Amino acid sequence: MVLITFLATAAVDFMPGSPAVAILGNEATPEQVAALTAQMGLDQPLHARYIEWLSGAARGDLGESIRLQLPVSEVIAQRLPVTIELTILALLIALVLSVPTALVAGANVGGWVDRAASTASSALISLPSFAAAVILIYLLAIRMKIFPVSGWTPFTQDPLGNLQHAFLPALVLGLMEAAMFYRVLRSDVIATVRETFVLAARARGMGKRYVLLRHVLRPSLFSLLTLTGLALGRLLGGAMVVEVLFALPGLGSLLLQSVPSRDIPVIQGVVLVIAVVYVLVNIAVDLIYSAVDPRVRVRSAA
Repeated sequence: MVLITFLATAAVDFMPGSPAVAILGNEATPEQVAALTAQMGLDQPLHARYIEWLSGAARGDLGESIRLQLPVSEVIAQRLPVTIELTILALLIALVLSVPTALVAGANVGGWVDRAASTASSALISLPSFAAAVILIYLLAIRMKIFPVSGWTPFTQDPLGNLQHAFLPALVLGLMEAAMFYRVLRSDVIATVRETFVLAARARGMGKRYVLLRHVLRPSLFSLLTLTGLALGRLLGGAMVVEVLFALPGLGSLLLQSVPSRDIPVIQGVVLVIAVVYVLVNIAVDLIYSAVDPRVRVRSAA
């Protein structure tokens, strides 16, 4: 996290132009630019500015937004629920679409479900998220008028309206992940159904559906769990584009709005939050590993 936030700070320094000029405008005098630069502490070396920010972050103080003139923690707290809801909803959509389909396709290789799902996953993986967003907006929002084109309604104000605004952006993000989840889980299911314990279960007369859910699904989940943890980073990154396309007030759009104005405290704060969430999710994935397969606990203890 320290390295990531330092790189985010350094990347802003390498951008052309001065943050003070970006705030004051091109008509500002050199004296005004120099005064604001000193006020913002940007005349200090990079390492000194970063250490000062890091010490403040350790105390829970992420500084003040240069553009919004508000505490960064307050700005992030306003935007974070939108991005988290969008990410969780996209992850649920991806899992709901991919897990049953991969189970059926992996157990019936060459069947119509396998052929149709494999073709659809290939198409979705090769499709950029913004292109998928344009297609879905045209079909579901403009032509069928099922979902609104853009905007956001907080859950606390109108739960149904909130879901209507969140579902289409989450579907755009979730479809891409569903395609990758499907491919990974399908391969693992194909390998698992050839294991001797699965063949023995089938030989004992157990039903195909029962064997799939009881004996095949669980040992096939390891790669999917790893991919789910990694998907969080992709979803948070993809959320930036989707939030801008659908005019959603999330962290992604906040970050994109902060870069042109060189709002360094906000950029550092958003990057820190994303890094923390990413680390916590990967820790959770490790814990889930041991819950899914007790052998992981045994190896860790040894």
